[in-house]
Amino acid sequence: MPFTVRTLTAAVFALVASAALPVTAHAQDAPAPECPANLDCQFVPAGYDWSTADHSDPNNYGNYDPANRPVDGQKIQYIVIHDTESVPSSTASPYDQAIASFKNPASGASSHYVIRSSDGQVTQMVPTKDVAWHAGNWTMNEHSIGIEHEGIAAQGGTWYTEQMYRSSAALVKYLAAKYHIPLDRQHILGHEDISRERTKNFVAAHWDPGPYWDWAHYMDLLGAPIRPTGSPDSQVVTINPRYATNQPPMTTCDAAGTCTPLPAHGANFVYLRTAPDETAPLITDPVNHPDGSPGTTAIDDWSDKAVTGRSYALAGQQGDWTAIWYGGQKAWFHNPGHCSTVPGRGLLLTAPDGVSSVPLYGRAYPEQSEYPAAIPFDPIWTVAPVPWTLPAGQTYVATGSFKAENYYARFDPAGVPANHTLVVGGETYFQISYNHRVVYVKASDVKALPYES
Repeated sequence: MPFTVRTLTAAVFALVASAALPVTAHAQDAPAPECPANLDCQFVPAGYDWSTADHSDPNNYGNYDPANRPVDGQKIQYIVIHDTESVPSSTASPYDQAIASFKNPASGASSHYVIRSSDGQVTQMVPTKDVAWHAGNWTMNEHSIGIEHEGIAAQGGTWYTEQMYRSSAALVKYLAAKYHIPLDRQHILGHEDISRERTKNFVAAHWDPGPYWDWAHYMDLLGAPIRPTGSPDSQVVTINPRYATNQPPMTTCDAAGTCTPLPAHGANFVYLRTAPDETAPLITDPVNHPDGSPGTTAIDDWSDKAVTGRSYALAGQQGDWTAIWYGGQKAWFHNPGHCSTVPGRGLLLTAPDGVSSVPLYGRAYPEQSEYPAAIPFDPIWTVAPVPWTLPAGQTYVATGSFKAENYYARFDPAGVPANHTLVVGGETYFQISYNHRVVYVKASDVKALPYES
C-alpha cells in the first residue's frame, strides 16, 4: 500500500491533495527503465522536490532519497511486494492513481515500480540505486526494492491476475540476478512481513498484499518453489498450505465494526490457535488487540495468521496439530499429515540462560554516540525496543544479519552538511521471523542454537 509516510520521520510529510506542486527536479534526466527486455516497461520519475511552500526545513521534501546502492555500502538484500490499495474512480484506475501520487512530492511516498493488473505493464518510478519510501521502515527501505501491484487486498482474487504475477516474477528474477538477492521468502517479502519502526506507530503496520496473494504460485514462477529445505525431524517448519483448497473463513469489517463474510476463496495462511483444538480461541497480539481479546477472522487481522513461505521454530506436535513459536507464544494450527508445512532449516535464536526475555527492535540503528558531529542527532533515531520481546524458553528463526546502519539523507538543494552519509554502528543485529513480521534483535542479547543442516 503506497499511501503512508515512509521516511525517517513519521510526521514530516502530510499528504497534500494539490497536484500543482513541481513533479521532480530531475524529470529531464529520466533514465531508461531497469527491466528485462521482454517486459512492457516505462520510466515515469517520482517526485523529488520541496513538498510544501516552506523551504526552510531540509526535510520538507518528497518522495525518495538519491543514493548509490550498493556501491555506497547499502546492500540491496530484499524485494518487497505491495498492493496499491486505492479505490478505482471514474477518472483513474488504482495503477494511474499510484503513479500520480508518487509523482507528487507532497505525497511523501514512492516505490521503485508499479505493475498494472490487466496486462502486467510495469512503470518504474525510482532508480534501484536510490532509496524509495515504500516500506514504512527505514532499515528495510535502505536495503530493499519496492514493487507496487495494482489492487485491493480484500479483493485480491480479482486484482491479482496471471499477467500481473508473470510480469512481477520476471521483474523480480531480473532484479534478484542483478543484486544477488536469494529467491526465497526470507528475501522476497510482503509489506505485511515488515514491522513499523517504533512503538509510537507500531499499530500502523500494513497487511498487503494480504491473504489472497498466491505466494506458492509466485515462488514457482520465480523458479524457486517452496520445498523442504531441512530433514524430516527438523526443528524448523515452513508454512505451505495448498492455496486453491485452503479456504479459511474470513470477514471484512467497516469502520463501525460491522463484519461481513467474504466469499470462499483460496488463501495463503493458516489460522493459529491457543490450543490444539478447533474450538480454542485464535491467538492474540498486544498491538492488534491491546485489550487481550482473541484474534479474529477479519482479513486485516494479522495477529493470528501464519503465511506461506515463512519459517518458524517447532514448538510441539500433538496428533494432527503443529505448534510454532509465534509472537511470544505457542501457537497451534491444524496440520493433518503435515499437509500445510514442509521441513525448513535455519539458525535458531533464544534467550541466554538466566535471562527472562530479550528486547526486540523495529529497526537496526547505530547508538547516538556513533553519529559524526556533522550530523545533528534526531531523537527519533534513539535505539528503543518495540512492544514485543523474545521470552525465555522460546526459539525464533534468524532470517538475516547486518551491522547497525542509518542512511542520513536530506533534500539535495537544501545543502545540509554530511548529506547522504551512511552511518554504520558497531552492533550486529539479527533479523528474526517473530510473528507475522520480521523484527530485529541485538546479536549480543541472544544465544544461537546449533545450526541445522
